[in-house]
Amino acid sequence: MPTQRSPVVTYAIVCGLIAWALVTSLILKQIIEPNFFLPFVTVTLVSSWFFGRNAGLLATALSTAVIDFFFVPPLFSLAIGSWTEAARLMTFVMTSLLVTFLVAELRYSKVRLTATLTSIGDAVLVTDSAGRVTFLNPVAEAMLGCQLSEARKQPLNKVLALKDDTTGEPVETPLNVLLKDGSSYQSNTHKMLTSRHGHSISVEESAAPIRDQDGKISGAIFVLRDITARRQVQDQLNQSQKMAAVGRLAGGVAGDFNNLLTVITGYSEMLRSEMAESNPLRRFAEEILSAAERAAGLTRQLLAFSRGQNAHARIVDLQPLLAGMETMLKRLMGDQISVVVMPGSATRKIKADPAQLEQVIVNLAMNSRDAMPNGGRFVVEALDIEIKAGQTGARPGMEPGDYVLLAVSDTGIGMDSETRGHLFEPFFSTKNRGKDSGLGLSIVYAIVQQARGHVNVYSEPNSGTIFEIFFPRQKENASAALRTTRSRGPRGTETILVADDEDGVRRLIHAVLATNGYKVLETRDGREALAAFEANTGRIDMVVTDVVMPNMTGLELGDKLAEISPNLKVLYVSGYRDSPPGTERERIFLHKPFTPDALLTRVREVLDNRVN
Repeated sequence: MPTQRSPVVTYAIVCGLIAWALVTSLILKQIIEPNFFLPFVTVTLVSSWFFGRNAGLLATALSTAVIDFFFVPPLFSLAIGSWTEAARLMTFVMTSLLVTFLVAELRYSKVRLTATLTSIGDAVLVTDSAGRVTFLNPVAEAMLGCQLSEARKQPLNKVLALKDDTTGEPVETPLNVLLKDGSSYQSNTHKMLTSRHGHSISVEESAAPIRDQDGKISGAIFVLRDITARRQVQDQLNQSQKMAAVGRLAGGVAGDFNNLLTVITGYSEMLRSEMAESNPLRRFAEEILSAAERAAGLTRQLLAFSRGQNAHARIVDLQPLLAGMETMLKRLMGDQISVVVMPGSATRKIKADPAQLEQVIVNLAMNSRDAMPNGGRFVVEALDIEIKAGQTGARPGMEPGDYVLLAVSDTGIGMDSETRGHLFEPFFSTKNRGKDSGLGLSIVYAIVQQARGHVNVYSEPNSGTIFEIFFPRQKENASAALRTTRSRGPRGTETILVADDEDGVRRLIHAVLATNGYKVLETRDGREALAAFEANTGRIDMVVTDVVMPNMTGLELGDKLAEISPNLKVLYVSGYRDSPPGTERERIFLHKPFTPDALLTRVREVLDNRVN
């Protein structure tokens, strides 16, 4: 697009050109006579091309006056001595006007074309018939990392560096084929464009030949569209769909696994409770129970992954939790990385989901492992810390108070400020596409936020990384809370109808309830339970039913029983979600896997109308 000048400057340049034409015509008068007006036609053409139609009209008017004054008799006068001279002068005027309008229109056509190509949001490259660059729009200059002045007359393949988006191998542009065959080109695959500055983006390319008036190919035009953002959205969508499919599978597996864990947890708890503390076999039952509880934590993670399950927060002591993870972390990090776990000797009590805390540590460990491909040192440490009023400036969002600090550090490659700024964004990853979901650290951030904690990151390139996670310190005794859940549950004498299609779970519920004084009727699905209830009208005080059963679900069973006996107590049990699907009626729920004491406590609460 031409440079914008003030009218005064334009008119001054036009006057200067006319002065040049006058001097040239006077000097060459003997040679170019009688075509002395040719330099003035040239001035009109130049003025129209570079400054537009108004400048061409001004040049025409001034040139006519100068020619009349200096070359048309009588000389040095604006008078015209004969009709012949008048005709010659009129011919000059008509010629100059024709040149002015034609050149101005051509100029404006070029200006419009240039403005159109410049304003396009895609990169536009134009070549001549030899494949040399003749035009780049601003978007192309930004994509390629070079200006038009640098790229002009350069071969296109030297300016445009394309690679296969999958293999990373260089690919040739279709320029030679296009200039030879004259057919348009639309790429069916995405390419990777690398600029001179080393920045890479994903692009779509298309090209078409440029033909002259005779239909001959005079060049080619290439259009490159940056689809990096679109590819990222598409990758995120694909990843979300894969995660949703895996989540459905994980939810189903977790639900079935919870049935098995309910049996393992229940019978190991019953076995432990029947043994004296001095019994050497008691520790085996406790190990079984501990393993079952850890497995239950894994199923909660699967359910959280598949359905967004809420955290099961309780008072947790980081000291035994970290000590118990040391062996697993060493296996996870491998032989090349030295693992140091410093849980400390004092209690570090916070309120969080233990399974999610383990997930935080594991995700950070995997991030550190990837940052130390040649080995290094990985450290996990917990300590109590007090944040005073004047110390919150470096930790935005934190209130003064007592905290437990979980510090995770490594000696890896570190991160620059740009990477740190995107660190906790979902799907953000510094690894190659397909190598990582980009969710590990975003999950860490979400879990910490859910526990009312704060995360700070300190890292520089080639200087390692430190994650500081602050959890509000709790006063409640974690071990006391744990012992409370394992105390013997309340007893009763009521009659309870049990419906569950899993034989092991059904027999466990029967054994727990019967051992503690309840009368129990067993059924295998909703239909059997409905028939048993109708056969024992007035004698059943409560129903314990699984939610997911063949023939008739637990929810359907509850609805039918409510029609028969509106005041009947019903407890729903399921390993698939925290609460049954929303219905008009409120339902009371017990999540699998559960301990015998948890079952007895929940049953007693329902019977005594003490459910919160």
